[in-house]
Amino acid sequence: MQPLLWIVATVSALVIGAPLSSRAEVPQARQAEAMGPHKFKAAAENTTFEWFFLLVDAGNAQGIWARHGLAPEFVPAAGSSAQLRERVEAGIGIGFVNAAEVTMARSAGVPVKTVAAYFGETTARIFVSGNGLINSVRDLDRKKIGIVATTHTSYRTVLYMNKRLSINAEAVPCGNLANNVAALKAGQIDAFYSAEGAALTLVDSGVVRLLLPLADIYPKPYTAVVVWATDELIERNPDLVAKFVGATLEIVQYLKGNPGYASELYVKRTNAPKDVADKAVASLNHILAPGGRGSGDDLIAAVAGNWQFITESGAVPANNSVKMEEVVDARFLPRR
Repeated sequence: MQPLLWIVATVSALVIGAPLSSRAEVPQARQAEAMGPHKFKAAAENTTFEWFFLLVDAGNAQGIWARHGLAPEFVPAAGSSAQLRERVEAGIGIGFVNAAEVTMARSAGVPVKTVAAYFGETTARIFVSGNGLINSVRDLDRKKIGIVATTHTSYRTVLYMNKRLSINAEAVPCGNLANNVAALKAGQIDAFYSAEGAALTLVDSGVVRLLLPLADIYPKPYTAVVVWATDELIERNPDLVAKFVGATLEIVQYLKGNPGYASELYVKRTNAPKDVADKAVASLNHILAPGGRGSGDDLIAAVAGNWQFITESGAVPANNSVKMEEVVDARFLPRR
């Protein structure tokens, strides 16, 4: 047999003799390679809170999204359960959001679930004036506490504190951290809520004092921020959900292992001084949960802890019962 004919015959015999699954894998792999990363919209963009923008930016800069076969277009994250409904109705099926919003949306009929909890104990704190007379949480009785908005978790926090600590404080919407600090200095409020690490630099300078780390009184285990996905996306494309969760948790682990890099990203995004960035990253890294289960070892328990906070705050009716098994889908988490 001529050499060329022998080669052709040999290759043909190998292909014909190969298992059907092996022969099918070749064109499928080539097709997947030709298709490139999966393009989709994810509600995760936020210019204010580092637990959103650091994950987006690090994932893009380090190629982690792409390495998982993803090319997400990030649109603004939902800031409330009502906004989460709007994202879902706009056709968006996955993203980041505060844990409470998923459960509240689900209880209101929005088909969404928590699929990972990458943020454990809350970083939220209550701050008071550095030279003020408030020295204990009992001193907050009948005082005004600055919050972000009445649709924000900070509002529920004041309600929760009132019940948990037997006080009667008033929540005053002020907006962002700068506005709250200005209101405190002007005497318009007596304390304020903030979950941003940047607030800790104000403690160093003596402008404010840390009165209460809210993790001290919140339920445990707990999760503050999660990955959510719609029922439809979970059923139609579970592989996409798994890849998104996997990429998110890899980014979380990368941020925890590279705080200097995370600080650089913070400065780039916010134009903040380096000391502010370092404080913010250190505060965040302390409670990031690369296992995806929140502050404990069980995702359902962590979401249940968050829901306990919501119900005990009075933000939802006491009879608004939710089955955690219908709110949480833990099958996309890495094995322990």
